[in-house]
Amino acid sequence: MESDPVVRVRQALQRQLVAAVLGNERVARAHGLLVTDLQTLHLLVLRDDVRTPRQISDTTGMPTSTVTKLIDRLEAAGYVRRAPDPSDRRKTVLELVPERIAPLRVLYGKTDQEFDALSAQFSPDDLDTVARYLDAVSDFYQLGSS
Repeated sequence: MESDPVVRVRQALQRQLVAAVLGNERVARAHGLLVTDLQTLHLLVLRDDVRTPRQISDTTGMPTSTVTKLIDRLEAAGYVRRAPDPSDRRKTVLELVPERIAPLRVLYGKTDQEFDALSAQFSPDDLDTVARYLDAVSDFYQLGSS
């Protein structure tokens, strides 16, 4: 086992990322989606401030042409619908379709409960340190993708 804590954390994070990507690929496939579609849908569920194709493009770094195709797939599958932006009818906003999202919420809700049980094995101070570290890692990757 590696003794350098930085290397151990980096390797653990890499293993976690591989498991998360492959796990999300299985969930996406089971729901007739591509993994990018599922993650973008998850982004829409998590962030009320991301509702337009431009916001998705800005947030994810995907080109607008890719986002348009992705939204077409999500709309065809019934997960979102396009609607005119009430503040500027020339723009389109995306609305989640609650009844189509519900099975995913149940799936991820079950996972959230299991994750919370796992997390309960650690002290609040430990979890605070992990959260601060993961926030810093997320910021690192966001800055790196610009």
